[in-house]
Amino acid sequence: MKMATLKLCLPVIAVTAQQNVAGLIVPPFLQSAHFPVAMIGSLISLGPVLALASRIPTGLAYTDKRARALMGLALLAMAASNSLYPYAVTSLAFAAVHGLNGFAYGAVTTLYLAFYIGSLPPDEDRNHAMGYYAGSLALGYSTGNFLAGFIADRFGYEATFHSAALLSLLCAGLLFTLKKGAASSDTRKKDGGASSPGLHWLQSLKAAWEPKLAAVAVVALFLNLLHQMTNVFLPLYGLAVGLTLTQVGAIKGFYALCNAITRPISGLVVKRLGHRRLSYGGLPIQSAFVMLIPFCADFLTLLIVHVSAGFIRAVAIVSNAISLVQDTDETRVPRGVSSGLYNAAGDLGNIVGPSMGGLIASVTGVANLFLVGPLLTAVLFLVSLWACRFMAPKHAAPTE
Repeated sequence: MKMATLKLCLPVIAVTAQQNVAGLIVPPFLQSAHFPVAMIGSLISLGPVLALASRIPTGLAYTDKRARALMGLALLAMAASNSLYPYAVTSLAFAAVHGLNGFAYGAVTTLYLAFYIGSLPPDEDRNHAMGYYAGSLALGYSTGNFLAGFIADRFGYEATFHSAALLSLLCAGLLFTLKKGAASSDTRKKDGGASSPGLHWLQSLKAAWEPKLAAVAVVALFLNLLHQMTNVFLPLYGLAVGLTLTQVGAIKGFYALCNAITRPISGLVVKRLGHRRLSYGGLPIQSAFVMLIPFCADFLTLLIVHVSAGFIRAVAIVSNAISLVQDTDETRVPRGVSSGLYNAAGDLGNIVGPSMGGLIASVTGVANLFLVGPLLTAVLFLVSLWACRFMAPKHAAPTE
């Protein structure tokens, strides 16, 4: 890894860590404030919904020149919202604070992905670089969970929220230690669509009607859908077969650790086998592993199956991130727009997954959810991927 690439990864770790610091303790904080359980779920859902709402507008607003300013403003909004959480003890106040936090987080992550791609050193291997990016996300998530639990136990909720705010400010400071985009001049010209005054926002959205970019969005959506469906209902299945919460927590912890280790080195595997093959084949294989869960009634076998599914997911995520870089023509689709669509698809999967899982489980039971859910997800994924082949870019330049 180039030193410049390592520096680019640090804000990714900081921003995802701070999001998990706040995210982990929000449910118990609301419970301690005597919010009803049903209201807690509804209020928390505002975060991902507002994050989804921010993706396309911030992607359209992205240009190399104003990227730092936009990210700086969004990070300040995140710091402010994290600082205000301890005082948001009414439903309306919490909805406002949490909505602001979700919108700002969606904006930051959309803008930074585009900034990261455009700022990679010209001699950096793109396959490896996207693996480092995905690995930084996983490292931030796991670090944030550890910090949140430790600080909350030692110093309380208020100190934990303020720590998340400090991480947001740290991330903002890191932005200004980075050199300006080190991408080649050719790449910058390709990104000119986003900054060109002649490209209207509606034209930018039409520019996204690209079969390859649509396929990237489909993969992102279904990878997150399957992940959230499994993640939400695994504890219920574990308890049903006699596992303790400690054992379930260990299984999920090893799953997260697998992602944190596998993602940075997945670039080597992707380079050998091809990013499209692994991107398109990853979800059906992961679904097959998840479908083994109902046949696991003890800690060790469930651990092996779940971590194996996590390994396949990690490789598929890196492959899809590489597809975003390699298969998206920046002369047709501005970098900010492609980043916005990619992240929006992931958000949509995060929202749909638990709802779809709950609906299936209410009909089949929790155990059979892990048979029906992954199978249905894989079928819908393959149909959606097949449909992408028939999408034609309306804006394509005439061939010579």
